[in-house]
Amino acid sequence: MDNNHFSNCDQEAIHLCGQIQHFGCLLLFDAALNCIGWSANWEDTGLPKQSVFLGQTLMGFIDSLGIQHTIDLNEIIQDHTDSFRYRYVADISLAHTAHYLSIYPFDNKIYVEIEQHRSQSHRFKNTFFYAKHINDSGDTWKALAENIFTVTGYDRVMIYKFSENGDGQVIAEHVVGGLEPLLGYHYPEFDIPKQARELYTKIFARVTPDIDAAPIPVWGIEPENLDLSMTAIRAMSPIHLQYLRNAQVKASGSFSIIINGKLWGLVACQNRVPKYIDLAQRHLSVFIVQYAVNSFLAKKQIEDNNFKLKTKSVAFEIRQNLFTKKDLDKVISSLTSSLMDILQADGIAFKYLDRWHIVGITPQKEMILSLDNHFRKTVTEPLFWQSDFQWPQDKEDKIFTFPGIALIDLENKLDFKIYFFRKEVKVEETWAGVPEKRLIYDPTKEINFPSPRTSFNAWKKTVEGTAPKWKKREINFLKNLSITIQEACLKKILEIQSLNEKLIETNNILETFSYTLSHDLKNPLAALQMTAQMIRDRPGLSQEFLGKAGRNMMEAIKLMNNMLDKTVHFARTKSYEFEYETVYPERFIENIIDDCSVRFNVHNLQFEKGRILPIDGEKTLIYQLFLNLLGNAIKYSSNKTTPRIGIDSLIDKNYVLYKIWDNGIGMSAEETERIFEIFHRLPNALQFDGSGVGLSIVKRIVDRLDAKITVDSKLNQGTTFEIRFPIRN
Repeated sequence: MDNNHFSNCDQEAIHLCGQIQHFGCLLLFDAALNCIGWSANWEDTGLPKQSVFLGQTLMGFIDSLGIQHTIDLNEIIQDHTDSFRYRYVADISLAHTAHYLSIYPFDNKIYVEIEQHRSQSHRFKNTFFYAKHINDSGDTWKALAENIFTVTGYDRVMIYKFSENGDGQVIAEHVVGGLEPLLGYHYPEFDIPKQARELYTKIFARVTPDIDAAPIPVWGIEPENLDLSMTAIRAMSPIHLQYLRNAQVKASGSFSIIINGKLWGLVACQNRVPKYIDLAQRHLSVFIVQYAVNSFLAKKQIEDNNFKLKTKSVAFEIRQNLFTKKDLDKVISSLTSSLMDILQADGIAFKYLDRWHIVGITPQKEMILSLDNHFRKTVTEPLFWQSDFQWPQDKEDKIFTFPGIALIDLENKLDFKIYFFRKEVKVEETWAGVPEKRLIYDPTKEINFPSPRTSFNAWKKTVEGTAPKWKKREINFLKNLSITIQEACLKKILEIQSLNEKLIETNNILETFSYTLSHDLKNPLAALQMTAQMIRDRPGLSQEFLGKAGRNMMEAIKLMNNMLDKTVHFARTKSYEFEYETVYPERFIENIIDDCSVRFNVHNLQFEKGRILPIDGEKTLIYQLFLNLLGNAIKYSSNKTTPRIGIDSLIDKNYVLYKIWDNGIGMSAEETERIFEIFHRLPNALQFDGSGVGLSIVKRIVDRLDAKITVDSKLNQGTTFEIRFPIRN
């Protein structure tokens, strides 16, 4: 008969073996809590003679043990006999010997396990020691191996990590007694079959105290009806036991390393002579493993956070620099070192607008062009990565040595693409024996199973044609980098459009200014011209006249400079961008009053200060607004015998209302309609220095802040401004 018609070993139902190991006893109860099965060694455990029989109730069995403390079976079971919830453990005494009693619901049954105390429990109470050792160690897994050795005393404790294809490698180890170290050794996938790996995700501790001890059958229930997946004392597969014999091991233990719900690895323990590891030791070992996992994940989280900070910095620079540098290629060129560091790439090649830029260690440009032509035909997605890419070449001197390639292809959208290259890394792997799978047919079970390996001698092989694998976080960065470049470029295009619109608007404003300036600058220019002609055409002018002429020319120049400065300042208030914040004007109003009093030579100013409420706006704009209003109030009151100004504020519905008043020159009702026009000056204000720009700036700022301003004034009596600042939620 063709053996291929039968199941393979990885389909063997090892959880339905119907046997347990000799170091414990198993009893089974159905959902009605009646006994339906027991292991053949129940009497050897020291159980009372009448405690175990078919139909015996679980409560009756518990009562027969004479346990001093009460066991609440309802709390343990709670109608969850169809699935494993947790394991209840109690200390009991059988034949004057301490034992563990374990009760747990599973597979619509109640399982009861009994095994003897074999450890010095006081050795395991100081869990702080194990936690501190892991925390203080630079190698979490090495510290874990040492901790498990302290708890169990196994000759060899290995931390075994699974690869994606099921193979594994020893990444940390603690050995004693002169055993040959196996650190770094690889083991093939079939050493730990698929169904065994699945069981390790359900029960986290498995021990075999003596591989030569005979297994104990379970009576009263057929093996195929007895699921021992959660049973800590389940018998081991004969294939596994022979595997251990071939490895010259008499006892073993395994503790699952579960990360994010998946079997990440094992703590694999071996001993040259039989060794019992009791329930307390196993439970403590599982706890220590989980602590190590949490420590590993915490360190990994810190590492990931640092990686994210790097990537966010690069993304920020891309967005920022695309607005200050001309082309995308200049931005990427400035960031090649950062990109290579983040992605651990040896070199970068990118193309923009049909121009190639190559940085670092990469294939020759001719080969890059050939590769690019290949990817144009074979890659349809904008993102590609591979760690074992092969590129056949005809000539010896052009052997491709960059199997690690990642590609972002935005050619259709931005005429941009970028390659990241990783060089080949030749690795010599050491395997525990030649990883050859030899199948043997078992007619009793009708399965093919791998023959247990007889040789574990070191076997080495060199792995070529691969580069370090692209990590998940690196792939995510590539995806985000692609999105960032696209968004930044799009934003730049939109920004340019917006800037063009603002430029048109600004040009229109400046055109208006030019008409005004051309008119108002004629007077000082004419004065300059007239004075210069007089000095040129009239020789022998007196020093007094020349001094006066020079002063007039300087005054005209000063007036022109001031007018130009104010015009530029006014234009800037139109395009100034800001974010709203809470501004506290009281912090700068006192300074404004003091500075303007000195500027306008006012020594006897009476300043009436009321409430100064905070405002929603932008500090610079609000400062500029108060500077102009309070400055005007002081300036236009300075000719009074007792100049007086004031400021107050209050909440008026959804606004903060400010009032600023003075007893200055005032204005007529007709003039109040024009005071916010640029360069407009009041007829009664000509005796004061000014350019007619201040209140125009005030009006622009008020508009920018979505505020409102009104004025009430009487000629020669004073002026009051009211400004309503909206309260933003």
